[in-house]
Amino acid sequence: MTTTPPFDWTALTPDPNDPGAKQRMRALLPGLRRLHTDQGDLLDYVCQRVAGKRVLDIGVVSHSANYFDLASWRHGRIARSAAYCLGIDILEPMVAVLKERGFHVRCADATSEQDLGERFDLVFIGDVVEHVERPGALLAFAGRHLTPQGSILMATPNPFSRKFARQLLRDGVMVVNLDHISWVTPTLAYELGRRAGLTLRAYHLIRPISPFRMRLKRWLTRFIPLESHFHDYLYEFSLVPAQTHAE
Repeated sequence: MTTTPPFDWTALTPDPNDPGAKQRMRALLPGLRRLHTDQGDLLDYVCQRVAGKRVLDIGVVSHSANYFDLASWRHGRIARSAAYCLGIDILEPMVAVLKERGFHVRCADATSEQDLGERFDLVFIGDVVEHVERPGALLAFAGRHLTPQGSILMATPNPFSRKFARQLLRDGVMVVNLDHISWVTPTLAYELGRRAGLTLRAYHLIRPISPFRMRLKRWLTRFIPLESHFHDYLYEFSLVPAQTHAE
């Protein structure tokens, strides 16, 4: 039996602008797209995925302690849903506050070479990648802490979202979170994963939309790409399996 490796454009050509390699990627991406319009919002979906699993949650502080008491605070919901959850962040004072509140958290740099000494069924990276200077190191860190069959879920804003287009039309400029330094589109996610020894298994577009509005949005795709109706991407990665051969 042979395990087919993920698409690697460098095996075809040294030129990243090679038309044939780009066409392969265009053909590949639609098959990775997953639409979720009837299962709640992105955090609802993530909580479904972490249920009953060992989870590493990267970037738990969410900028400020003001969020800790909110029912919608992401790490609180994830920690309650998972069977076991370790949260990490680089903001040491806020990590100390969370420890005092009884959360299982550690201060750690998720772009470092550190090994936490544990392995997880699922690693969640929520709105972190757009803040860090070394996104490849972030994914390598996450991959290093996966079980062999584990998954990484990485959420990040969708730069093609209509909310950003509306802001640009309204203001003439687009200003987002002032700590953001990058966008991650599906092709960039695929390449970041490849370099980190991971493969992009799917990218999820999640937003509650009524069946009627969904039909309307699909009709509008002749004018506006379907992906523009979703505010975020949720990328799903797994470890690249070793290629095996039947005897």
